[in-house]
Amino acid sequence: MNMPCPYTDLHRLFRRCLYAAYIHTGKSADYAVQQHGSRLYLLFECSNGGEDWKSNLNFPARAYQNGNERWFVHRGFLAVWKSVRDEIEAEVAARVARGGILEIVCVGYSHGAALCGLATEDMTFLYSDRLSVCGYGFGCPRFAWGPLPRAVQKRFEHFSVIRNIPDAVTYLPPAIMGYTHVGHMHTIGKKGKYSPIDAHRPESYVTELAKI
Repeated sequence: MNMPCPYTDLHRLFRRCLYAAYIHTGKSADYAVQQHGSRLYLLFECSNGGEDWKSNLNFPARAYQNGNERWFVHRGFLAVWKSVRDEIEAEVAARVARGGILEIVCVGYSHGAALCGLATEDMTFLYSDRLSVCGYGFGCPRFAWGPLPRAVQKRFEHFSVIRNIPDAVTYLPPAIMGYTHVGHMHTIGKKGKYSPIDAHRPESYVTELAKI
């Protein structure tokens, strides 16, 4: 099934992610689960403290697997995702079992955007046969390493990376290290308006997303 979600208001979606009431965990996988009608949101917070930055800089790749497909992921992001995956899966499963959920929308910003990507892959693996699943990573760093199996690539068909030109975080880790973006890249803003650091700031994303 996994048809594209009809969500088109990226400005509102980003603000939902910015201002959510997050559950804070030991591994800094800060997340929120919100339901609006038949749509279930999984939201992931941006870097918030030293523990997050230690994960961000933990660059080596590590193997990861859903089903029979093995692929490689940024070790720091993977450790954070694994620390919270079971409780998120349990929360989603309980809500789906109660009925009425038709869509799962994963959203994250910065550090949280990488977790959002991993959540999108996981939710697609678990639910794409009966629900629509998609993900939006704002200011998303690269988190996949090396070539992806075809089945894994398909799980990212409805994952979008939103880059405000020329956001430095979206170029990390460097491609020369073997890291790559997954899904689809969408750019906002314009060349020459922001520095690479300023382009990543939440207010810059709010400004540019409001224009579209």
